[in-house]
Amino acid sequence: MSETKERITPAHIISTVLIPIYIGACIYMYIRFMGWTEGAVYESDLPAHISLAVDDKLIYSLISLIIIGLNKMHLMVLLPIVLGAFAYLSVYFTSRLIYAVTDHRFDIYTSEIMALFLNLFMPCYIRGLSSGRYMGMHTASIWHNSTYLMMKWMGLWTLLIYFGIEKDISKKLTKKSFVLFTAVLTLTTAAKPNFILAVAPVMLVFLIIDLVKKNAPAGKLMLFATSVIPSFLIMLLQNKALYDVNQGSNHIVIAPGRAMGVHASSIVAVSVLSILFPLMMLLWHGKDLFKNRVLLFVWMCAGVGFLQYFLLSEFGARDMDANFSWGYAFTIILIFGISLIMWIDDMKKFRESGIFTKVYLSLCGIVLLYHTYCGVLFFERIVRGVSYMMWG
Repeated sequence: MSETKERITPAHIISTVLIPIYIGACIYMYIRFMGWTEGAVYESDLPAHISLAVDDKLIYSLISLIIIGLNKMHLMVLLPIVLGAFAYLSVYFTSRLIYAVTDHRFDIYTSEIMALFLNLFMPCYIRGLSSGRYMGMHTASIWHNSTYLMMKWMGLWTLLIYFGIEKDISKKLTKKSFVLFTAVLTLTTAAKPNFILAVAPVMLVFLIIDLVKKNAPAGKLMLFATSVIPSFLIMLLQNKALYDVNQGSNHIVIAPGRAMGVHASSIVAVSVLSILFPLMMLLWHGKDLFKNRVLLFVWMCAGVGFLQYFLLSEFGARDMDANFSWGYAFTIILIFGISLIMWIDDMKKFRESGIFTKVYLSLCGIVLLYHTYCGVLFFERIVRGVSYMMWG
């Protein structure tokens, strides 16, 4: 019996070419990041993370353990490859999320192309509203922070498992799926706690909704809720490591706009421009918000993440580091993803649409194109050595 050969599509070719180029560029960039000492050329948080782990023995993230392990084995040369693998895994799990939540409406190679660009999108930049193309803006496309790089792909993996279970907890929540979800969620929290801070409150709301509506047995819903317990224990250890270092001088305060506004002349304008395309698609599909559970879930996560970033700030050694921005940054890829899916679905019916619909969807496309341009430009510059801050 002869085997049927897989048909090679344009999406297959584009995916096969672009993704290796992207990962190769990331690895090159991380190699250069490791050699940074000072100045605005290949500036990143990586040398500081290495120093904290190797010199100070501060373990507050899984990446700290990886760095310490590589250092002890005299294999630090492999760290850029590890970070390049993280960049690839972000694209991989983004594509699998698209493939899953759309019930395979897009083939896997189209999903991979969409995923690549979702990992590149940047805010619509207008000079003067923020300190630069990164500073003051809100984005999920971040390459300079190793803890975020790890949290990002692991968070996407966590959600891939979550959405698989959440579709039908009665049937999908088995011992195996519970253990897997709990383990991945715990490891994601160990990478960086911001994911669970932005996502867990929304998971709880959805569990309560299902409990009230009796969409699943109460016992299974309560069991699912216990999956966060190991993560909370991890966060207690992280809190002790980070905030007990300077004998209580580090602490968290409620200070609306303090961290968010330090690099932006207008918090409102920057916040809108950072997610202009998703906001336009939300306005267009507002009627679907409470009909589409995935749409509601990702926007609620973004709302929780945004409020944490806006309201909370730190004093002490970490003053104005905006460390509560990371959870919101992660949720931005989710709202861009669901918005991109909806826009593509709308464009399939473009010819049959009325004139107002055509004009609006075209405007959405122009905004999406500018988000893409800003992302590609930012990535090209950071690979060439321009500081990730990109002042001016």
